[in-house]
Amino acid sequence: MTIDSITFVDTSSGDDACVLVRVVGDSVGLALSLRTDGDIEVFMAAEELDRVIGVLQQARAAMGREGSGIVTRPTAE
Repeated sequence: MTIDSITFVDTSSGDDACVLVRVVGDSVGLALSLRTDGDIEVFMAAEELDRVIGVLQQARAAMGREGSGIVTRPTAE
């Protein structure tokens, strides 16, 4: 069952990119694709999926607010 796909521009190459997530049995498939440079799909169990989610959350936190389109302003007290 396909869960969802996300398309975006790869910031490294400028190429069109896609991430596809799907469930097959007791595994989650994660496919990454660049329009001009091929595809890869890997399958993982729930434990590995949790680890991937964790490191993505760490990476997002490490990026901070710069370049995210999020504007932070001090709150009035």
